[in-house]
Amino acid sequence: MAGSLIAVQETRHIQQVLAQRGEQAQEKLGGVMADYTHSFQLFAQLLQQTLDAHPDPDVIWDDLKTLDRKLAAIEGDTFDGVYMVYQDRYLYSWDTPYSQYESTGYRPQDRPWYQDAVQGQGAIVFTPPYMSYANHYILSTISQLQPDQETVFAYDIKMGNIQQLVRELGSYDQEQLLVYDANGTIIGSTEEAYLGSTLTADAAAAQTALQQARAAMEALEEGTEAWQKAKEQAEAAEAFAQFRKQSEHGLQTLLDQPRKASLIKLGSRQVYGYLSPGEDYQILILVPLGSLLGATAQVWLLPFLVLELILVYGLSRIRKEWNTRELQQAYVELGQTQKRLEIALKAAQKAAAIDDLTGTMNFKSFRQNVTEQIQNMQETDAGILIMLDGDHFKTINDNYGHQVGDEVIKLAAQMIIGRIRTVDLASRLHGDEFAIFIANTQDYTVAQKIVGDINTSLVSESARRHMPNITLSAGAVIVRRGSNYAQLAKVADAALYEAKSSHDGGFAHA
Repeated sequence: MAGSLIAVQETRHIQQVLAQRGEQAQEKLGGVMADYTHSFQLFAQLLQQTLDAHPDPDVIWDDLKTLDRKLAAIEGDTFDGVYMVYQDRYLYSWDTPYSQYESTGYRPQDRPWYQDAVQGQGAIVFTPPYMSYANHYILSTISQLQPDQETVFAYDIKMGNIQQLVRELGSYDQEQLLVYDANGTIIGSTEEAYLGSTLTADAAAAQTALQQARAAMEALEEGTEAWQKAKEQAEAAEAFAQFRKQSEHGLQTLLDQPRKASLIKLGSRQVYGYLSPGEDYQILILVPLGSLLGATAQVWLLPFLVLELILVYGLSRIRKEWNTRELQQAYVELGQTQKRLEIALKAAQKAAAIDDLTGTMNFKSFRQNVTEQIQNMQETDAGILIMLDGDHFKTINDNYGHQVGDEVIKLAAQMIIGRIRTVDLASRLHGDEFAIFIANTQDYTVAQKIVGDINTSLVSESARRHMPNITLSAGAVIVRRGSNYAQLAKVADAALYEAKSSHDGGFAHA
């Protein structure tokens, strides 16, 4: 009975942990998609300015190539070409002669990006993503119908930022994360071979896709570039077919029961799975049972050791006679076990609350402490929640490597801790993202001064240590009694998004 109670408590904790991770992942994914939308808005603004200045289609066609280079410089790897339908003509930014499209009977009005834009009636829409095996990335098109109800702007994007997000979100050993759209197409996965496959299709469909990929490869001349690409596609299809076969029954359970953590079989392994549904994209989390038990030891280890103590003590009572020596020995054993419990509990509590890299609070501990602060507030009390994000941190990783990037993150954490009081809270959330809770104030100028001091000290200290320079942009929101942490975080993130427009340590508040 005691073992069953321990198992129930552990199961509830796992449900809570995976639900929080799913919510966090959806928030991060929403941020990535918002960035893609912002990129398109920039493109649409530049293109509309060009249309207003030079409405002639031939001039527009020439200007698209210039616009193509501007967007490539701004957006980097995300950008993959711009095009439009204007005055019933197909205009694009690349150098392919239009005669090649005419010879195949190509009509842009028949393409999904155009039809989705028309159906969206002025809203910014994403066409269903697909895997480009020629280039090894997921592609999508963002398009928008313009007010004249005929002109459509379109913008191709590489959705590599979703793959980067998946890599950053991984927290457990051998964990798998998969992001897929409404059609079931996998657009983000810790196993890159799964990209472009259809998660919602059954094992038989995955096997059929594998056979088709092999047939396409065998129809080509071995050693050619086309054969090599077809071979890579076949290898990816084989990897996904194996995964789909291993997860046939368990995966269907997760798809049928979103927001519920379930223990399923994945081949010979037992894994906990959780499906976090969103408006347009779903996130599937698969964590091996052993990895989760190790990470949640503070929940089941203490009760298990207590149960062990009770069993040992009870059996010794049955087996041994009551005499002074045996009773004394039992007390010794009790003291030793109690010591083990105290050591195990302290280790588990510390591991659960601290970020390994910076020594600050981790996300879970910070959220719990801020929530407790809110609950203990009086009606007249207030505080400020600040979300911070590094500017150009990806450039540091790309140019200097992740080891230098980790040192920059540790330096940022040191500067944050050094600029707040002992009654305030600081946490590293993920990557180069931090959060601060300033107690006993509702004055945004206080928060802005703290952020300014942090950035000033970062600049001087990084120069002194001969490290790459980084600034932290910040968004702030006032916290009062009865506030909800998740809602506060969303508002602060929105302010942070505004502050990051300058990428130079900006500050904005709700």
